[in-house]
Amino acid sequence: MFSIRVTFKGWLCLLALISAAAPAVAADAPQTRVARWKGDAKAAFLLMFDDNTPSQARNAIPELKKRGFTGTFYVCPNKKGLWTPAWQKEIPASGMVLANHTVNHAFVPDLPALEKELAACNEALYAIYSDRPRPFLISFGKPGTNPPLKLTDKQIQSVLSKYHLVDRGPFLGAAIHYKTGKAMIAAVDKAIAAGSAGYIIFHGVGGDWISAPLPDFIELLDYLAAKRDQVWVTDHISSHKYDVEQKTAKAAVVTSGADKIELTLTSQADPKLYDQPLTLITPVPASWRKCQVTQGERKATVDVVDAAVRYEALPGADRITLAPTGAP
Repeated sequence: MFSIRVTFKGWLCLLALISAAAPAVAADAPQTRVARWKGDAKAAFLLMFDDNTPSQARNAIPELKKRGFTGTFYVCPNKKGLWTPAWQKEIPASGMVLANHTVNHAFVPDLPALEKELAACNEALYAIYSDRPRPFLISFGKPGTNPPLKLTDKQIQSVLSKYHLVDRGPFLGAAIHYKTGKAMIAAVDKAIAAGSAGYIIFHGVGGDWISAPLPDFIELLDYLAAKRDQVWVTDHISSHKYDVEQKTAKAAVVTSGADKIELTLTSQADPKLYDQPLTLITPVPASWRKCQVTQGERKATVDVVDAAVRYEALPGADRITLAPTGAP
């Protein structure tokens, strides 16, 4: 019978070797928090636009750009007279996000017909975003048709998954559900109170059909601008990615010291489709004034506020390193 006898002194030596090899993380090491929404905002709010109407290009987009906001525009590339060169070049180049509203905005009798509509619209969007590796997520807004689509939600979802389309949710429209600027503002406040992603869908803005008055639209945008520190105004897919990643995200400190903090960030979301940086808040030593954040090739310098830093990081294999920079 073979046996090993380890003396008490030997155990102490072995424990010392294990401790030396283990990461230096104190019991009271700072814990990193993953913000619910980007920038540690209380809510997200999405401005959505259907049918690529002329008034959206004429009225809505300039007002969005003026405030640095992004909108999601659900386009129908086969609608004659509406699918102009601006929608194919200048508008997406300006940062506005195009989405799938079917290619014809027409009634479809069955699932194969719907699949054709979605696939054709996707191809038009692929041509616009030709620099992106496929597949990538695209937002989908179900068009209102006469007669309405009679497919079940389960049937529709089966096709959406095939084409990496994400359903935006039930129709909640300006001039229908939100008839005034004050009603739109109330929707923002509701999202803030719930900590959720609220949204309003527009057709015409100061013109065209199902039109919201331009002054009401501007009143909403001005309110969102005033609430910029509480509300992340973004497009549907960015919001969706952040939400999915954040729900299973875990930040773990690996090493912690006066001159460096290292941590990992993981999420169960598929990194091939979900690549939205998350906002992290990490406590740091009181002596730090500025902090360099490094993750792979990404580097940023951020201010230390109340002995903590807020920064963006991607879930994945690359560790995140925080280190003080500049004079204390």
